[in-house]
Amino acid sequence: MIKMTRLRLINWHNFQDDTIDFKNITYLLGVNAVGKTTIMDAIRYCLTTNKDFNTAGNKKSGRTLLGSVHQKQRAEDSYLRPGHTVSYIGVEFRDEAINKTFVIIVRVESETPKQDLKGVTQDWYITKPGYSLEDIPFFTTVKEGKRPTSRDAFKLDNKGMDRASNQTDARKRICRILGIGDSESPIGKKFNEVFHMGTSLEDIKDIREFIYTYILPEPEVNIEFLQKDMQELERLQEILQEAQEREKLLEQINERIIEAKEKYAKVKVNELLVAYAEYQGNEEEQQDNLQLIEQYESSIEVLERKIAELSQKEKEAADLLYLAKKAAEDDEDNKELTALQKENESRKSSYETYCKQAAIYETLLSELKSLGKKLSRSGIACEWDENILEDIDATEEEHLSEIRAARSALNAIRETIKDKDADFRTHIRELETIIAELESMIAELSSGKMPYPKEALLVRDQINEALLAENKAEDARLLCEWLYMNDDSWQDAVESYLNTQRFNIIVAPENYLLAKKVFISLGDSVKGIGLVDTRKLSGNHHKDEGFRYLSDTVESENVHAKRYVDFIMHGVVCCESADDLENHKKSVTRDRLRFQNFTLQRMSKQEHYIGFDAIQKRLDKTKTELASRQQQLYNIKVRKKAFDDVSSSYDKFTSGNKFEQMEEYSESREKAIGIQFDIKKTEERIEELTKNPILRAMFDHVSECEENQRKINDEVTSEKAKKQNLEADIKKLCKRNEELAELLDGVRVEYEKQLDGAEEYSGEVMKKYADERKTRKATDISRIFRSTANQQSIALNNYLNQYLIPLQNKYTATYTCDFPEGIGGATRYQQEYLALKNIELERHKAELAQAQIRCKDRFRKEVLFRMKDDILRARQQFKQINRVMENLRYGEESYRFGIDRSKDKELGMFYDIIMDKDNQQIDQDNEIMMYLAEANKSEVFESQIEDFMSRIMIDVEEHAKENLSGNKTGAKSMGMYVDYRTYLDYDIIVKNNVTGIEVPLSKVSGEGSGGENQAPFYVAICASLLQIYEQNPDGCIKLVLLDEAFNNMTSDRIEPMMNMFKTLNLQLVLIATAEKATAILPYCDITYSIVKSGNRNAIGVFERTGANGVQ
Repeated sequence: MIKMTRLRLINWHNFQDDTIDFKNITYLLGVNAVGKTTIMDAIRYCLTTNKDFNTAGNKKSGRTLLGSVHQKQRAEDSYLRPGHTVSYIGVEFRDEAINKTFVIIVRVESETPKQDLKGVTQDWYITKPGYSLEDIPFFTTVKEGKRPTSRDAFKLDNKGMDRASNQTDARKRICRILGIGDSESPIGKKFNEVFHMGTSLEDIKDIREFIYTYILPEPEVNIEFLQKDMQELERLQEILQEAQEREKLLEQINERIIEAKEKYAKVKVNELLVAYAEYQGNEEEQQDNLQLIEQYESSIEVLERKIAELSQKEKEAADLLYLAKKAAEDDEDNKELTALQKENESRKSSYETYCKQAAIYETLLSELKSLGKKLSRSGIACEWDENILEDIDATEEEHLSEIRAARSALNAIRETIKDKDADFRTHIRELETIIAELESMIAELSSGKMPYPKEALLVRDQINEALLAENKAEDARLLCEWLYMNDDSWQDAVESYLNTQRFNIIVAPENYLLAKKVFISLGDSVKGIGLVDTRKLSGNHHKDEGFRYLSDTVESENVHAKRYVDFIMHGVVCCESADDLENHKKSVTRDRLRFQNFTLQRMSKQEHYIGFDAIQKRLDKTKTELASRQQQLYNIKVRKKAFDDVSSSYDKFTSGNKFEQMEEYSESREKAIGIQFDIKKTEERIEELTKNPILRAMFDHVSECEENQRKINDEVTSEKAKKQNLEADIKKLCKRNEELAELLDGVRVEYEKQLDGAEEYSGEVMKKYADERKTRKATDISRIFRSTANQQSIALNNYLNQYLIPLQNKYTATYTCDFPEGIGGATRYQQEYLALKNIELERHKAELAQAQIRCKDRFRKEVLFRMKDDILRARQQFKQINRVMENLRYGEESYRFGIDRSKDKELGMFYDIIMDKDNQQIDQDNEIMMYLAEANKSEVFESQIEDFMSRIMIDVEEHAKENLSGNKTGAKSMGMYVDYRTYLDYDIIVKNNVTGIEVPLSKVSGEGSGGENQAPFYVAICASLLQIYEQNPDGCIKLVLLDEAFNNMTSDRIEPMMNMFKTLNLQLVLIATAEKATAILPYCDITYSIVKSGNRNAIGVFERTGANGVQ
């Protein structure tokens, strides 16, 4: 037997240089915190290299190697040896077989307590037999006294002491010299695991914890690779979950953006309506003013003609007055005078009629001339000689001929005008239809939806509904939804080559048959859309080196989509020049030239559907096209408005009897001139007759003529005043129109500025304006809807600040990006969402799936069988330890362990899987064995393993959630799953050797005192250590260290325990409180009282000298 004889501690916590002797049973006595457990730490550290100090005495004390070396005090960061320190622990043993001593020493050198342990020098030394503690050169003498020996000088002559190369080598040497055997053997491992453990049972909560601590070793399965796999799985799961969280947040943001855009659209429509109403109000006011000016000018023309007529009358009145005065001077016959006056009155009546007819003719001629000019400006040729119609010297026949010519010319262009009007209307309708379609498409694109063919969406959505009904994820997508370009310069070629195949439906292989059933049920409604049989797609397509293929320019994170694209475009070579096309069986150029089947073709250009930015590209293109179409519509409406004026003038002139009036009144001017001549002659005769003696009547006539002249003068003055007023009004209207014209550019520019980038709202603005204009003036529309727009703008800003921007800020803060906030960031967020959904998420899912497959395969082939082997060995180990325990008597009791399949339903099921006969070791280097194992595997067993691994994957997912959220979910660790001990239930069977009754300790643990329940554990600890030591009974240590021993046991329970230790001839070092001393002291060979004096420990010894006393 090898016994520990002495311990020397130098610079070890509060021990400066102290030596302790050990006997068979050594008792360390003292109050708390005087350093008892520090002694145990030193022995365990020296013999096992384990730095997990004070596991029993106080698990929360935080004792460390550096704390012991640098003499850490209870105060935080307080060290009494803060600088360079060398500490020694020397344990001396005597090998009774050869009666020689040897020493095991650990030397620790540290510069500061703040450093990492990597910078601390730890060396283990073992002397050859025949050396004692006195032979070890712990100190070197110097002038000032002595100091710890340096590492290089710490040696014995004649190579009497060997230094271990590292801690593993130290454990090997120590186990060998202590008689344990190989440190890497099961016994050696168990010694290093069990011996360093403290034996306070205070923190042992149940039998399982005790078993794990003292009996069953950690699993021998090397789970480092599995841990790496699981860490990788957790990492990938975290990445996936983070991406899914990002997707959810982005989906929320995009939904908010859509709502915000709807509110923005209302604001924008009303703002544009206000701007347009102001613009139209300006134009309408100008048009109203122009109409007034035209009316005033027409009135002025009438007034001018009237003034001219009055001027003529004024002249005639003056002439009449003159003649009357002259006639009054002559003496003529009154009858002739009366007859001539009546005749002249009739002529004057005819004269007035002819003057009116001549005025109508002039007005109609003016209208005809204006119409001719308008027709000419509109590009409609219509010829007649206006000069003849205006020529007073032309004959009646010439006038009539030219009037008829004008009528014929206007009749001849009637159909031309109708056709031109129809062309305008048709063109406007076509543009309005196109604009409505473009606006609808922009609304759809702005909401993040691509305008895929309706039949493709029908097939996709119907399949996804069927999948949801089967509790499966929505799996169906269009091929183009999965794709993105890695070289945009080839996108036109790819889109054109794939053409309608871009809209074929991709589903996972396991969902194909269900999708096929739905596809067939849709009948002809699927039109040209196809369903891809992904089950038969292969990823193996030969490619010649040195060529770039069209399929290389397209990527997808969905393996089935990528395989399908590779299949469709297999062998299609990308050519930089058309000259190279014929050098290959199938080839294309960037500008869509294709050579295939010995035929050169130019593929038609297709809209872009591939890539997460396809929506934005399409949106930009559609907006540009919309702006162009709206400009075309605006231009044609301006032309249509001008033409409507021409058409209206044409209809107005040709629909009545104006040509008949012109024919009838064409000579009225000449007739009026002729009658005027006759009247003049008659008046001349009347003037002669007024010279008759009937002077009174003639003088009366003179008075009448004077009164008539005065009235005419007053009327002329009045008409001239009216003309002046109208001319003043015209000037005001012209000035106002000039002001409006200056403002018009501003309001038009403002409207166009607001419309720029918002062309999609133009159609709704026009419709709303037309509806409102039916009941309101443009100025009223502007006023009313300005208030509405302001209110809606406030509501929009509130929505952005309360609902959208906070989500956007959360996203940019969480994922560290700099996206514009508000609606301005819509494009970035939409692209981010589509890229994440169609590319990143699929990549993460694929990576996670592959990692799961690798982990499952490795777990199946490298772990599962080893756990079975470990369980079988554990059962054998319990048989062996039970044989030892059955020979140990504690009073009237003896104990043994019970071990069985876990009663937990899930763990029990996993136990059955592990212990299944089909769970066999697979030699991966033996191809024949691998083949046989694969051929003979049980489907049921493989299904059970899948269930097992699925459960593990659930916990992996939960761990990932824990890491992301920081909230504990109760998920099991991978270490628990690969720990064979998890799948077993344990108990200690207590047997009363007098009555023979056996009771499981778990059944009675709640009964009796704590001491009664502790006894079986001490017996088990002894049995576990005895199992190790009895492998070499004559040349092995039998050392047992008990911390905080018997803390819950009464004296009557302690004495049988001490008697058992003594009977077993174990070397025992124990720590117990003073209250237990009366029961312990009688069995001890030496007792130490340890006290603390200042910053040092003091040791007092009480050694047993005889049967009845101590000294």
